[in-house]
Amino acid sequence: MTTVLALLGVYLLDLGRSGFHIMGWYANYILPVGAVLVGVVASSGYGLASWFRGIKITRSLLWLVLLFQLLSYFGAQYIEFRSLRLIHRDGRVVGFFEYFDLAARSFAWKQDNGSMGQPLGMWGYAFRGLEIAGFAAGGLIVPVLLRKAPYCQACQRYMRTRQLAVLPASVPARKVKKSDTAGTAAYEAEQEQAFESGKQRWEQLRQLAMDSKAADFRSALAELDPEKKRAMKLPRRFSLKLVSCGRCHSGWLHLHLLSGQGKKLKQTEFARTDVQPEFVQLAQAKQPDAIGRA
Repeated sequence: MTTVLALLGVYLLDLGRSGFHIMGWYANYILPVGAVLVGVVASSGYGLASWFRGIKITRSLLWLVLLFQLLSYFGAQYIEFRSLRLIHRDGRVVGFFEYFDLAARSFAWKQDNGSMGQPLGMWGYAFRGLEIAGFAAGGLIVPVLLRKAPYCQACQRYMRTRQLAVLPASVPARKVKKSDTAGTAAYEAEQEQAFESGKQRWEQLRQLAMDSKAADFRSALAELDPEKKRAMKLPRRFSLKLVSCGRCHSGWLHLHLLSGQGKKLKQTEFARTDVQPEFVQLAQAKQPDAIGRA
């Protein structure tokens, strides 16, 4: 359905007053950005169906999605061809492959003044190929991302990931002159001490989780919460997440080391610890007094 709606949207945009052909939107005359975006929208239905129905994205399913994307593209091309009802001057009916060849050879770039440039001829096939590849590749983005999501094999459903805390793993960045050897050594020692302190906090939380001491675990998280905003601005910090299944409550604690900010952000897996279902249930309780009642 999302594929049909996406291609219908492309068709309606073509028919509009502006005549905007989103599939022909290229970045730097090479990257088929428009086709990729349409492919992402078209394939969103595969991701939604997989998520809500708990269908694991496998390699064979990815190939199937790719096949469906290609069939959808050429199917849309054929429907457009049939709607035009093209005939030659001598009355002969134009065939689909003849129409596709003409459309490819007629590919032209839109000029700054709004007019169309000269048809590219055989080179048009190269850009039509990029359009097809962009649509098909864009259709794989959502399924590929979902394929990497945690999955509970026992319950056949995708697992939830929730960030619990951010642990400081460095001190705030500051400039130190290269000539200041003592200052540089002191700064590096502070960074190392902060990193070790973050590891110790993680070890304390990990031990509480291993012992299923959910109440103490939540109290420790509450102590860390006021530091979260400050920790997020540090050059290095640990991100602690709980990955769990909403049905059987199996899961694990996942610790990543975050370095840098913005576009320079790097995330590295640091540790992982499996936890008991009972701990997961108690750790996710919304009200503190729910722990005592449980």
